[in-house]
Amino acid sequence: MPDTASPPRILIRADAGPELGGGHIMRCLALAGALKAGGARIAFACAPGSAALVPALTRSGYPCLDAAAPDDAPLPDAWHGKADAIIVDLYSSTRADETRLRAVAPLIAVIEDLPERTHDCDLLVDQGFNPDTASYARRVPPGSDLLLGPDLAPLRPGFAALRADALARRAREPGLNRILIAMGLTDLGGISARLVDLVRACLPDIALDVVLGPQAASLPTLRERAKADPNLSVLVDIDDMAERMMAADLAIGAGGGTALERSVLGLPSIVIVLAENQRPAARAMARAGAVLTIEAPEMLATALPGLLQQLTAERLAQMSTRSAQLCDGRGAKRIADALIALICRTA
Repeated sequence: MPDTASPPRILIRADAGPELGGGHIMRCLALAGALKAGGARIAFACAPGSAALVPALTRSGYPCLDAAAPDDAPLPDAWHGKADAIIVDLYSSTRADETRLRAVAPLIAVIEDLPERTHDCDLLVDQGFNPDTASYARRVPPGSDLLLGPDLAPLRPGFAALRADALARRAREPGLNRILIAMGLTDLGGISARLVDLVRACLPDIALDVVLGPQAASLPTLRERAKADPNLSVLVDIDDMAERMMAADLAIGAGGGTALERSVLGLPSIVIVLAENQRPAARAMARAGAVLTIEAPEMLATALPGLLQQLTAERLAQMSTRSAQLCDGRGAKRIADALIALICRTA
């Protein structure tokens, strides 16, 4: 990692919300950890209420300031109104917003997973499958650095750390004994409770772990269910997701970054597409033989029972092998190294 005269100051501009979920902030926390390990000082600027939806942000200890708009970049007082770089992870931002952010920092990095948007940035990250490099080159300024593909996904280091042990466990203990349900911190539409009902109808005795955020719609219902179901564990705002994934034989979850976390650990998955931007990655993973997909929540009742019936020990083993080939979990460090090197080059 290059040396800098003083620790670089990097602001992360990301939001969470009831419909948006907490995935943007969670992946930015993973990147923040890698940047801090590289010597950077980190602060977050988020829409009001984001920290309540993603308590891990408060636990991280990073300064977190309220941001009123995509081009709002409040900074800690000790930074005297300037940052060395701003990381933007927002669906609501525009190229003009990024240009205005240059009044605060000379370098702009963007995390993107929506198609066809243009950016005023110096570094762009897209963890999607089969990225169109030529297309991106037309949508960013000349000379911008492009970091593309699943191995650039900014994931927490615990997943890569457990990768070898998780793959060895799956090879040693084939079969379906424990299912992890993780549909995102905000549990859009109370989908987690619906999934528990459907899985229980098919597999009445299987161990079920359900991961939820503190404001999840399904939380009261599932806590009551767990009192009468010794094989149902309701896990709220956990910090040991990698360990929970390692212990599971199958995950039922959304697309996005959590799907790649599961891939790092070779965890076979049924992916439910909750948003249009998740669809290309879900289909790419299905083509690779790593996951089974349900194209919309409305299809759960008809699709899930049939998919569960397909999951023999042999099928799970095949899915685990192919899943593990998609992502190695070291993307956060790759992005951090590239951004800090860019800061050093332009200092």
